[in-house]
Amino acid sequence: MENVIFSPKSIAIVGASQDSEKIASVILKNLLEGGYNGKVFPINPKYEEIQGRQSYPDIISVKESIDLVCIAIPYQFVDTIIDQCIKKKVKSVVIITAGFKETGDEGKALELKIAEKLQIAGIRLLGPNCLGFINNKAKINLSFARQNPGDGNIAFVSQSGAFCTAILDMACESGIGFSHIISLGNKADIHENELMLDLLFDKDVKALALYLEEFADGKEFIALAQKAKKPILLIAPGSSEKAKQAISSHTGSLASSYDTIVAAVKKGNIIMADNSEDLFELIMLINQDAIPDGRKIAIITNAGGPGILATDAVEKENLELTEIGEKTKQKLLKVLPRESNIKDPIDLLGDAKSDRYELAMETVLEEKDVDSIFAILTPQLITDIEGTAQKIVDMSKQTSKPIYACFLGGKDVKAGFRILKHNNQPSFNDIQEGIHLIAKLAKFEENKEKTKVVNCDDYKVRAKHKKEVSEYTNGEEIKILPENLAISLLQEFKIDIPQELVTGSIEEAVDFAAMNFPVAIKATAKDLAHKTDFKGIYLDIRTISEFEEKFVELRENISKITGNPAPEILVQEMIDGKVEFFIGANREGDSKIYEKDGKGFGHLLAIGQGGIYTEVYKDIKHILVPENDEKIKDLFDETKVSMIINGYRGKPVLAKEKILDLITKVEKLLINYPEIISMDINPVMITEKRAVVVDAKFYVKK
Repeated sequence: MENVIFSPKSIAIVGASQDSEKIASVILKNLLEGGYNGKVFPINPKYEEIQGRQSYPDIISVKESIDLVCIAIPYQFVDTIIDQCIKKKVKSVVIITAGFKETGDEGKALELKIAEKLQIAGIRLLGPNCLGFINNKAKINLSFARQNPGDGNIAFVSQSGAFCTAILDMACESGIGFSHIISLGNKADIHENELMLDLLFDKDVKALALYLEEFADGKEFIALAQKAKKPILLIAPGSSEKAKQAISSHTGSLASSYDTIVAAVKKGNIIMADNSEDLFELIMLINQDAIPDGRKIAIITNAGGPGILATDAVEKENLELTEIGEKTKQKLLKVLPRESNIKDPIDLLGDAKSDRYELAMETVLEEKDVDSIFAILTPQLITDIEGTAQKIVDMSKQTSKPIYACFLGGKDVKAGFRILKHNNQPSFNDIQEGIHLIAKLAKFEENKEKTKVVNCDDYKVRAKHKKEVSEYTNGEEIKILPENLAISLLQEFKIDIPQELVTGSIEEAVDFAAMNFPVAIKATAKDLAHKTDFKGIYLDIRTISEFEEKFVELRENISKITGNPAPEILVQEMIDGKVEFFIGANREGDSKIYEKDGKGFGHLLAIGQGGIYTEVYKDIKHILVPENDEKIKDLFDETKVSMIINGYRGKPVLAKEKILDLITKVEKLLINYPEIISMDINPVMITEKRAVVVDAKFYVKK
């Protein structure tokens, strides 16, 4: 696709005029001044010549072939131009014009009509409602951006044209170039995944930055990120919950659409930026080759307070302060004043000049376990600010380990920053922000080897209960699977469940209970989704007389609440669990999600502390299905409840391997029954030897 749209040999610009402030005129000017050496055809019936080029009344009037047509005229006239493009057999179209699906139903219909016409004709479309694009490798600036920062090795793709211009403005001030800047607009045809396929595997592109408000296909997005192994920076607005399905599921409040994006970021080892400044700082650090090989960082400072702040930030961001070896300590003792702190952080004291920084950095860099250095400078009376900046630059040229300069202050440190920036040296003027960004890059590098493509097809089997489940997915309504069918799904995937029976007969129930005391009795999910809220559960029943009394009481209670005169009751053996665990899931996409043409992210698992207070504790981590075993274990270990399962304060270790195995089995269940739109498995009772699912609810929808 690169050659079809981003490297055309001839370009027509529809709407260019002699009014220099018109968008099409700005695009034409940018194209010509940017050094494009292909053929350019301004299209406007009002003029014979525009900006020194012959103007044509329409596309058809151009006798030569046209690779790309850029359209920047009012939306009402775009459809007519599209017909001309089809007749002319152009290869691609960029629609700058707004007024399409972003404006409502009428605009959406027009956009769909145009996109379908172009698709049938085999013509690719970028936009509509976009800024255009810049391909600095081919000297093409087909955009109405104010400035172009010039060539570089980082590509930037944005759904927002305004966000493009903001990043370009920052880049022009900082001297950072880009290989490509591409504005997607409404993504009527070309979307981010296609561009990722081109850009991430382009040897001239070191990293890709993205601003996305929606994803064309989440599964493919993650798979491309996993295969590329290059840094991908992402801003994805939308942390507020949107369009959440109205279903009676704990998972609805524990796994939002934004949680899905965050889980996708972890799965694809994507670096998530918090805001535009964060994104640009990360772009600069990657451009400066400042990605550390690991999390071990050494802090060198000329003031104790900032060193403490940096230590706190390192711990908060899950980096590691380097353990300075004895050999290194002895070397430092020889070159630093006796009063200096030679642990990490290394305090050079307030009278430190550039030579002391140089000696400390030189010595610490010899330490094998140092991945990077964070050099803090505060402007004290005799501080050699410019000399220290130059020593940091010189030292960086002698090592592959990043040295990050953090100069605190304003007026006095400006001269130091000028030296650092002139030499493309990574630098900050805020400790927490600097450590925060370094941690993002270190995590990316560390997770490279853990990031593996996991294929859904490897989990697929011949689902035994497909027909029964499908019966509950007719229409648009979300339905809950009956207890017997839910149990059958668990059994199909060899998930550990208690001995249990669903029956409306008290005689049958008594016979079962007598063989399995102690037992619990519960309302079925079909009658009461959340049993505790409606006194729909009785536990630890040990005698027949107590069982008969509670059975009748529960049946009457269900009838009062639901109006069902003869409800069935779930009878279960009691499991003496030491810990209650929770596994939930929400589906993003429809029930074809795991098929070749299915689009979306798939199921998001929520795992963590279970029981009736799951939503109170919110001790939850998220996993995007399917995930590799190593990542599942890492995420499990991030939950607080895992500390208890691992044997907290001398308590026995519980069945951790069983719960990890259960999570994998649940992934398999969801992939084979993608009709499940939401799921609550709560609680899972964990003993020293078992992880037993004692309650499971499955909600289904196409």
